[in-house]
Amino acid sequence: MKIKKVSHFMMFFKSYKYLFLPMLLFSLVACEEQLLMQGKNTTQELHLDYKEMTKILFKYDPGINYNTFHAQYIRENPYRPFDYAYQYTLPPSKISDLRRQLGNSISKILFIANSTLYADSRASQRIDRYVQDINSGYNCEVMLLTAEGGGPKDIKLLIQQEYSLTGLDGVVLIGRLPAAWFEVPNDHYWWNGGYGYADWTCDLFFMDLDGLWEDIDANGKYDSHSAGTGDMDPEVFVGRIDASTMGAYGTEVDLLCSYLDKNHDYWTGNISLYRCGLVYIDHDWRDYSTYYFRHLYGVNSYDDLKWRDSSDNQVEKFDYLNNRLPYAFYGFTQVWTHATYEFHQFHTGGICYEREVREQMPRSIGYNIDGCHGCDWAAGNGQYFLGGSYIYSDSPSSLVVIGTTKVGGMLGFESFYISLGEDNCIGKAFSDWFYDRLYSSEEAGFIIGWHYGMTVVGDPLIAFLKVPGLTLPGEGMAPPVNFSVERVENRSLFLREYIDVLTWQANPENEQGRVINYRIFEATMDHLNHLADVNGETYQYFQRNVDDRDYRYAIAAVDAEGQESYLAFTTTK
Repeated sequence: MKIKKVSHFMMFFKSYKYLFLPMLLFSLVACEEQLLMQGKNTTQELHLDYKEMTKILFKYDPGINYNTFHAQYIRENPYRPFDYAYQYTLPPSKISDLRRQLGNSISKILFIANSTLYADSRASQRIDRYVQDINSGYNCEVMLLTAEGGGPKDIKLLIQQEYSLTGLDGVVLIGRLPAAWFEVPNDHYWWNGGYGYADWTCDLFFMDLDGLWEDIDANGKYDSHSAGTGDMDPEVFVGRIDASTMGAYGTEVDLLCSYLDKNHDYWTGNISLYRCGLVYIDHDWRDYSTYYFRHLYGVNSYDDLKWRDSSDNQVEKFDYLNNRLPYAFYGFTQVWTHATYEFHQFHTGGICYEREVREQMPRSIGYNIDGCHGCDWAAGNGQYFLGGSYIYSDSPSSLVVIGTTKVGGMLGFESFYISLGEDNCIGKAFSDWFYDRLYSSEEAGFIIGWHYGMTVVGDPLIAFLKVPGLTLPGEGMAPPVNFSVERVENRSLFLREYIDVLTWQANPENEQGRVINYRIFEATMDHLNHLADVNGETYQYFQRNVDDRDYRYAIAAVDAEGQESYLAFTTTK
């Protein structure tokens, strides 16, 4: 191993440590505050960010006339008479030996399914099973309605009625149902003259139940949102499961059944939840802090990859396709690139089409696609869209995407990841984030221009730390803390080897004496290779003769019955 030498400065420091320690502590506190401010967006920083972010957007023009695409969608989906039917209500489920009550985090969920879709026996069987999964998982009341035709007001009225009668936490829209449209005369007006007229689908309309939404020019699109006699923030969260948007890859029923089958795997504990994340930031946003992501899995539990102007840059199309999308141990991924409804545009490597994403079978359970129009399902007019390619695929685990239907995306990420890190579902995190943005001190035009297209595609009840309501073996036990790796070189006259030194500390959350062993793995692309079990009083492991490349390691605490905790991860740098 390398021998670490003690410098003359360290000898001097030891002699005068009582003089230097107060100064050192002050510096550390100041450094920590600076890091926290990088992760938190103050009002001033946010105000500057909105303008600077719009400036960045103007650098990229994909040459797509979204107004034409949207007009085509509206023309091909004309108004029809509204009809709906009550199907059933399930009260909170009884708690079995494998279930635990979550308290009052979720008390009632409303499901509204397209009537024609629900009339198909294969689809209805999966929809009913999904409703029951939520009923059991959250131990909450669930109601299923079917509907067809009508407009967004009709759907909203159903939501408002249930909210006013018994309260409501969230809504899942299944199949093709009316969309609310919003329009502005000049989008992002504050920079370089603006983008001009824009319209888009707006799910906030279904989330804000007591605000005033007006269609002043009576053209079927809302153009004003105010508090009215209520407020503007969301009372409920909304998510869409609509496989009719991906017709290029199969029938709606086939795609829906495939999606709900793997979603059922999540709710029954057959998809592993790994507490390891990825933030993948392209060239134009490389200088922005991603410290907010720490709230989900922890400071050292995500890969923070940003574009670099050097030969060791990793952020580019083919790395994303080949090394990130198929990687089995990311639980949640945020990808921040320029985008359209049909592709990511990488600074290095070029265009990454939705079909390429789909073919790689993305493995993260959830994705935050921070790119313009990434979830603009209407622009694809029933054929395909980028967000849909992540979840309506043969991937065994990708279930939900949050993104936007317009120019813009998510900013002010802190509240979103704080909510996810508190073990809330992505729908709740979405509404928490929207509340935070709507009550910020930003101009209304900034919020509308950047955020009014935000939507959740897929199951909004998905959580990322544990499956709601499901007790798995090893639950209640945590992996060790401060898991890290350092690569050292062992060299002699005739020998040279690299050794990865893994170290960790006991987790104080675990009951004393419960941890018998620590189980160590190497995490490759899609496998966990078992390396060793070490005694529960051991806090170091040497992996010898490693190659000169990056390795990712995982560790679990193991009890006397052989049950493992969830995994902690670390990577050589």
